[in-house]
Amino acid sequence: MVTTFAQEEVRAQWGPVLASGSKLGSYCLTEPGSGSDAASLETRAKRDGDAYVLTGSKAFISGAGATDVLVVMARTGGPGAAGISSFLVEAASPGIRYGKNEQKMGWNSQPTRAVFFDDVRVPASNRLGAEGEGFKIAMRGLDGGRINIGACSVGAAQGALNA
Repeated sequence: MVTTFAQEEVRAQWGPVLASGSKLGSYCLTEPGSGSDAASLETRAKRDGDAYVLTGSKAFISGAGATDVLVVMARTGGPGAAGISSFLVEAASPGIRYGKNEQKMGWNSQPTRAVFFDDVRVPASNRLGAEGEGFKIAMRGLDGGRINIGACSVGAAQGALNA
């Protein structure tokens, strides 16, 4: 998502370190009140000069609290998918808080937490794509994630069968 949709300077800064695995990122779409209706998300990003100010929360975020950057979908416009934009946010930015690590039945190799955004300032240059393209970008990210989860699940099942 970063190397496809980020502006050149952001792509140059984050693309190589994310691709190498020396830095990690979390995908932040799910919210406590939106469930499977991602287009109803309520986290807001309000333009303020050369930055956006993020306010809201995300739930069940894989890797949250242990990653370096967050790809955050937030509302910059009206209701529905067309009002959503996407941002690359440094995970240690002032105003970001992380919830407790969720206790899960499986998949415990990484933490899963809520993420809270309290007036987090994000440079406008960290927006991925144009304003209003965030839902499309989020869905493209899910396409790859679904393949990843399928592959991991088949591998885990094979390991269990072998054991």
